[in-house]
Amino acid sequence: MVIELNHLQSINNALAQMSSGDVLILNDGIYQEKVEIWLNNIVIRAKHPGQAILSNKDYYHKIMPDGNECNTFHTYTLYIGGDHITLEGLIIQNEAMPSEIYGQAVALHVDGNHFLCENCIITSAQDTLFTGPLPQDLCKRYASFYPPEKLKGLPSKQIYKHCTIKGDVDFIFGCATALFEECTILTLDSKKNTPSFVCAPAHPKELPYGYLFYHCEFIGNDKTYLARPWRDYGCASFIDCKLGNHILPEGFNKWNDTNRDKTARFYEHTKGIDMKDRVPWSHQLTSLEAENYIKNFYAYLLKKT
Repeated sequence: MVIELNHLQSINNALAQMSSGDVLILNDGIYQEKVEIWLNNIVIRAKHPGQAILSNKDYYHKIMPDGNECNTFHTYTLYIGGDHITLEGLIIQNEAMPSEIYGQAVALHVDGNHFLCENCIITSAQDTLFTGPLPQDLCKRYASFYPPEKLKGLPSKQIYKHCTIKGDVDFIFGCATALFEECTILTLDSKKNTPSFVCAPAHPKELPYGYLFYHCEFIGNDKTYLARPWRDYGCASFIDCKLGNHILPEGFNKWNDTNRDKTARFYEHTKGIDMKDRVPWSHQLTSLEAENYIKNFYAYLLKKT
């Protein structure tokens, strides 16, 4: 079944009528709604790419009815809990910007497995894109107040192709094995006097592959690190990417006063960049190593499990 909506209609209401295999077409406009997807095997597509906008404004410093601030993982505009979900041509945004006022504000939170996002724009400031699952320590910590269906901690494989992802602090973070292919990664200008960070991977030690940025372009003005490990064994690779001058010569940060420089798994193969100033604990790949890494990453990513 194909359902077509206009921006005055509810996406959540449409999802309640859908079944596995259905397609939801969004006409032009702003869909002001907080959306959760629990179905498996559905497609949500903009009728005209870049003209259907999913938007909401929840953020960390928002005071909730219980008097506490909003938990980061409640701030999403769009939550993906189902498997085999495809998004095409959408803009997904959290309006809570800048981060120095609102704090963390997730636009897209993906927990489902075998997720595909093509030709989309994902935008916020801090914590724009969460690639679930949550780290195991947070699954335990949040057990008393977070919905159990969001604390399964199951592995997730995700693909982002031809997307633009915008943010300033740790704006791609989480534990998924995720491919970012031919994406534009934009660091937004910030009034903070500290560097920005593109990604904050938190992969467990036993997961062989984390993030792969392949043929991506990194642009922006604020001084930016490519990555810092949110958990000890965070894993991120940058292969055949185009890096703007805003990327700091060190490339990577170990995360404050931790010892994660001894355990983090950061790999890089970028032509035309002087690597002499890179932190010594990042791994510079030869052309052959990069070729094998990509081949093995794709094989792992495309497994049915």
